[in-house]
Amino acid sequence: MRYYESLYIVNPNFEQSRLDKAMKTVSEKISEYGFKVINHFEWGKKRLAYNINEHKYGSYVLLHFETESVENLERFERFMVLQKSILRNQTVLLDKKPQAQSEKDSTNEEDKKNSTNDNSIKPTPAETETESTNEEQTEEPTETETDKEEN
Repeated sequence: MRYYESLYIVNPNFEQSRLDKAMKTVSEKISEYGFKVINHFEWGKKRLAYNINEHKYGSYVLLHFETESVENLERFERFMVLQKSILRNQTVLLDKKPQAQSEKDSTNEEDKKNSTNDNSIKPTPAETETESTNEEQTEEPTETETDKEEN
């Protein structure tokens, strides 16, 4: 069994119903080509690294699927390129089977990753040593500074 991950970017101007329709079309084609969908969910709207068809943003969709033969993989790639609603796509071969997860699970994981606690970021010992020596230097005036103050 071979496992694939396909990430595609849909037109950001689509309302949710049109985005769902585009995702449904891709799912139907996947089934038509004999692939089995493992995960298929929306990542959300994100800023693009560069403009694509004059769009600064895109709606990212992640798709995991499995297949035993690679016969229809080229046809699937061609289908994705020909879809006007899909700005870009990339499909890669995975080493192992991805875990099936729901959309809610993935958004909860993203929230946990995005919410960082200030206490969790600790300086390295070298940074704390540098900071302490800098503090010592600023606390004690040098001889030239005290001489200038007296004059």
